[in-house]
Amino acid sequence: MKPFRLSATWRLLAALLLGAAVLAAVLLQFDLATVRAAMARAGMGGFALIVAAGLLAEIVLALGLVPLLPRPVPLSVIVAARQLRDSASDVLPITQLGGVVLAARVLVLGGMAATPASAAVVADLTAETFAQGLYVLLGVLASLKLLTANAVLSPYVGAMLGGALFLSLGSIGFALGQIGGSRWAGRLGEKLFAGRVNHAEAFRTLITGIYRRRGKLAFSILLQLAGWMASGLWLWAVLTVMGLSPGPWQAIAIQALLEGLRSATVFIPAAIGVQEAGYALLAPVFGLAPEIGLAVSLLRRARDLVVAVPVLLAWQVIESQRAASKG
Repeated sequence: MKPFRLSATWRLLAALLLGAAVLAAVLLQFDLATVRAAMARAGMGGFALIVAAGLLAEIVLALGLVPLLPRPVPLSVIVAARQLRDSASDVLPITQLGGVVLAARVLVLGGMAATPASAAVVADLTAETFAQGLYVLLGVLASLKLLTANAVLSPYVGAMLGGALFLSLGSIGFALGQIGGSRWAGRLGEKLFAGRVNHAEAFRTLITGIYRRRGKLAFSILLQLAGWMASGLWLWAVLTVMGLSPGPWQAIAIQALLEGLRSATVFIPAAIGVQEAGYALLAPVFGLAPEIGLAVSLLRRARDLVVAVPVLLAWQVIESQRAASKG
């Protein structure tokens, strides 16, 4: 008798329902009028600044791909690849692998062959995973004093720090495993190029070559870390336009801990509910009302939609025009 296993579709649906349940619980917990008032503080001009700051952080993150490419590629293509990957994961129920495939597709549309494009974006994901682990560690160190001083959370500091440390070291260990020759990249190549043995073998060879260029890989990790730090400064910009005055390091710490929570629950598409709960729970640690945290999360959702919808529509138009020209 075969063991019962949920299909990928049912697993995705279950994750979405779990996230929706968490989101509903969070929304019911707080005074939504207060949340709306907090969001209104930003105003349209402030929201435009939030969108612009997010795009700048995205550009810095995109630069991490540059050292891993086999040849120079226009910066516009590199940024588009990163933006499409993140926009899809922000608003569509897809896996992280799905976002990687979309990023590789943009590089292909920009003139690169499919196999080196796929190897570059997977190596970029590895470098980003390593950098994200470092970023979460920085967030833990920056917030250690505040966590210990919080009367409600101080009894749980050990468990929280242990979890964050485990997640950070796990992310770094996973990245080091790929760099050191884990079979994961080979299995991924077989998925990306199912039925095309030559392409899968070429993918393994190319990604191994990228990992052997230690200097360029280290440079990519530094650029990714700078991108994650920029995302913390994005949160600082959000809180500033809301009329608050947090320090930049305070914002970086909040964002780092939140990204650690999102990574731990990566199976939930777009971190539905998880993001809202995370901001609401972390805000009081840093002297902010939980409603402020929830307002920040909803502003982030609004920013994601404003950017992602045009990006996804533009991609569909480009793909349709390409298909029509071939037909």
